[in-house]
Amino acid sequence: MIQPLDIDFIRRRRPVSLACVVLLLAGLVTVGVTLSDYLDARNDLERLEARQARMQRGQRQESLALRRAEPAAQPLAEIPTVDSIAARLRLPWDAMLQELERHADAPVALLSVESQGHGRGLRLTGEAKSMADVLAYVSRLGASPRIGSATLSGHEARMAGAVRVIRFSLDVTWSPGL
Repeated sequence: MIQPLDIDFIRRRRPVSLACVVLLLAGLVTVGVTLSDYLDARNDLERLEARQARMQRGQRQESLALRRAEPAAQPLAEIPTVDSIAARLRLPWDAMLQELERHADAPVALLSVESQGHGRGLRLTGEAKSMADVLAYVSRLGASPRIGSATLSGHEARMAGAVRVIRFSLDVTWSPGL
């Protein structure tokens, strides 16, 4: 035989405990605080994005204004003439570089040779093992008939790995007869 189902629709539920109510209220407060923080952060983000857009528009306008502005005209006195450029190109660079190489020896290494642009001046940069080597190189250059003057314009002691070297710069002028 089959047993009938015993369903009681009128049975009472358990009463809600105080702990459940406290947990529900704590959860609601947490959701409220989190929602408030989220809305504040979203407002801050919108303000910062609007500020960034204003700054980018300002930068674009400044760059457009700079592009539109005509470059300042260079004074005629500063524009090199064809004659002065041709005169610089006609200088005997080969003879001067050969003279510099002739006086260089093992304790002195030239790192760069730069023209000063006007006249017959050069700026030499090099390294030597000691200050005595630098001074000997300067005196050899000064004694050369092709060099008008050689002046030590600066020096500093440096470490190149484990070796102490003197980095120096010289101002050299060519002799007028060169």
